Amino acid sequence: MASDRSFRQRLRTTVLEANTTAGKIYNLVIFGAILLSVVVLLLEPNPLGNSALQQTEVFWIDLVQDGCLAVFAADFVLHLAVVPSPRKYLFSFTGLIDLSAVLFFFVPQVRSELLLWVFKFGRILRVFKLLKFIDEAKVLAQALRGSARTICVFLFFVFLLQVVLGYAIFVIESSGPNSQFDTVSKGLYWAIVTMTTVGYGDVVPQTALGRLLASVVMMLGFGIIAIPTGILTVSGMQRHQKQLAGVACHQCGRQGHRSDAQHCDQCGGLL
Repeated sequence: MASDRSFRQRLRTTVLEANTTAGKIYNLVIFGAILLSVVVLLLEPNPLGNSALQQTEVFWIDLVQDGCLAVFAADFVLHLAVVPSPRKYLFSFTGLIDLSAVLFFFVPQVRSELLLWVFKFGRILRVFKLLKFIDEAKVLAQALRGSARTICVFLFFVFLLQVVLGYAIFVIESSGPNSQFDTVSKGLYWAIVTMTTVGYGDVVPQTALGRLLASVVMMLGFGIIAIPTGILTVSGMQRHQKQLAGVACHQCGRQGHRSDAQHCDQCGGLL
């Protein structure tokens, strides 16, 4: 019984942590399988028709795809076996991505069914498995959650501003004989494209006043793009500083470990 518990603990450490040698090797295998599967997906001759049940005409692509499928399936099963709450893991973002990385290998060939096209698109979701190898992704996610209300209010204000600017360009330009702004919706489309500094050029103002308004909208775009970036940067820096003042190792004295860390990243000691 004790040996079973010890084996389960070692397996859990290997699968869920990356501080041990076995954990690093395990993560390296998963990381390599993710990159290989994405590369193979890009090289498949018929990405919308191939699956694990319908092989391609290229032997090495089938071989790599089957190998990646085996690795992803084993990783998913091992996570279900070692996590404290399998149900919570299964319905978490990480669990759904791990499950999709397996299920989307088996999606059959599609013709015009919209739902199956969505499932086919889901094959590329396996790339999100890379996020669990990036600690900074957690910091970004925390910063997004902490700043979500502020960013949503800001985006709502930007949308209202674009509606006003779209109506303004419609009023200014619609009186011309060859005006492209025949509806307010085209004015709103122009405002969004111009404010985001994309500038497709398919709908452009012809009058001097319209071009002046376009210049103002372009200048507004620079500031509007920079504000959410500043909000996320400040929030991310604050959370990063909190993490740096985290748990200290009792053996070597190293500080700055994450609050959920179980081993020291310098000496490997138990925190």
